[in-house]
Amino acid sequence: MSRTALAVPFFFGDAKTRARPRIAGGWRGFSRVRAMVAALLWLGGAMPAWADAPAAPAHEAPGAGHPAQSGPASTPDLSALTAQLAAATSRAAAADLEARLERARRHALSPTTRLLQRGAMAHLADGKALGAVEDLDDALVLQPDVAILWRDRAQARLAARDLTGAIADLGVALQRDGQDAVAWRLLSAVEEQRGDWQAAERAWQRVMALDPMVDGGRANGERLHLKAFGRPT
Repeated sequence: MSRTALAVPFFFGDAKTRARPRIAGGWRGFSRVRAMVAALLWLGGAMPAWADAPAAPAHEAPGAGHPAQSGPASTPDLSALTAQLAAATSRAAAADLEARLERARRHALSPTTRLLQRGAMAHLADGKALGAVEDLDDALVLQPDVAILWRDRAQARLAARDLTGAIADLGVALQRDGQDAVAWRLLSAVEEQRGDWQAAERAWQRVMALDPMVDGGRANGERLHLKAFGRPT
């Protein structure tokens, strides 16, 4: 594996809040999902009713004088955030918008899916890529319509050296959310691992169009162009 592939960052959530749920017995597919749902139901009152609600701003107490939000008003505006990212003029501004877009793309995840996604993150941190793939298989059983879960599984498959599976998952992710700069960035890394430099360079061009201030953006674009076409831009 090249140094470039090893440099591909993990994009699952916030590393400071990693949880490590464990599911005993090596269950697979629907049985694992049913076991997770049963565990959540058994917890009952321990699961707060606002588990799926967006967090209140740090300076406000939850529910302090604010009516509960629901429907479109509570859904993050991906188009507006994407436009702001494309217009960002500093790395600091871009980094803030990248984080906000990640939160927005995970907004629709249910509590059970979040547990599975965090389990996948913990498995990747432990070097257990196949365990991460299994967790994300189960997450996709629950919410196959959420594009970011397909991107997450592509990342786990890349870590498991399953380049064909990673490409397939990224195809679904980008079909559902073609404005996801992180998915294009991951696709560029996978294509580089496959040795398809032109495809890697094309994917990186999409990254730069969506996130011009991405860390190392221009330098990586020039490197890929040189690999793909043998001459500098």
